[in-house]
Amino acid sequence: MRFFVLIFTVTFLWGLSFPAAKIGLRGVEPFTFLWLRGIISAASVFLIMFARKMPVLPPRPSWRGESRDFWINACLHNLMFITYYHGVDHTTAGRASLFLYSQPLLLTALAAWILPHERVGVRAVSGFIAASLGMVFLFGDRLSSAGGSTWYGDGVVVVAAVIWAVQSVFLKMRLRGFDAFRITAWTQILAVLPFFVMASFLGEPWPDLTDANVLTGVGYSGLIGTGLAMIPWLWLLTDYPASRVGVFMFLTPVFGVLTGALLLAEPLTSLMLGGAVLISSGIYFVNSESKKN
Repeated sequence: MRFFVLIFTVTFLWGLSFPAAKIGLRGVEPFTFLWLRGIISAASVFLIMFARKMPVLPPRPSWRGESRDFWINACLHNLMFITYYHGVDHTTAGRASLFLYSQPLLLTALAAWILPHERVGVRAVSGFIAASLGMVFLFGDRLSSAGGSTWYGDGVVVVAAVIWAVQSVFLKMRLRGFDAFRITAWTQILAVLPFFVMASFLGEPWPDLTDANVLTGVGYSGLIGTGLAMIPWLWLLTDYPASRVGVFMFLTPVFGVLTGALLLAEPLTSLMLGGAVLISSGIYFVNSESKKN
């Protein structure tokens, strides 16, 4: 039961981040959005840590042991976001979403290759195939290249998915049992400077913090999407098999599409609903195999 509560919480909150980001980006440029989000998410987690009288300081920077792994994980996390947003600039939003969510497949394959206890059987493979087809259906009407070549942007987004998968396996292997609150808070702090530099380099204007769109989008994404939701995600990665966690990640874009339809009146087609059914079937196959094992 704990697994299902955590995974549905994380995927729903991350799915809701899609329409929240669209709302926020009405009033702020992308990299400004990201550094603001980093400040809010780190501040929210630090407040919880102070309230609970938890250790706040990170490990001292060092190239030995747990301290090294802590900072490598933080760098990988932020490298993924920088790579992803660079790729989005050279492809369409639908294609970027599809290619980013090749991550569950990459995560499961990488974990099965590196970790001896991460077995993947026939039912799980069938489930991932069904879920992947569901993703194609889900974004089928958004995959147009809009009249231009998108191969470069698509490739960069796939690289971002690879980095995300590597970072997830690295965290699972090297930071098991480490305080999820400190990982989240300091990872987000580390994100602020590079995104601020990129926003300044691109000449993005200073955000209007009185704009309701900015407050809603950045506030939700910072406080919930990359703040509080990251903590159960870290628990899931360290406590459960990668294949079981990975396949449920396909629910994130499903929730994104559904909440976008509800909150932003975005179209919801029969192709999208068919994709959601395929993804649900894939999750069932992988989860039923996990129960057998």
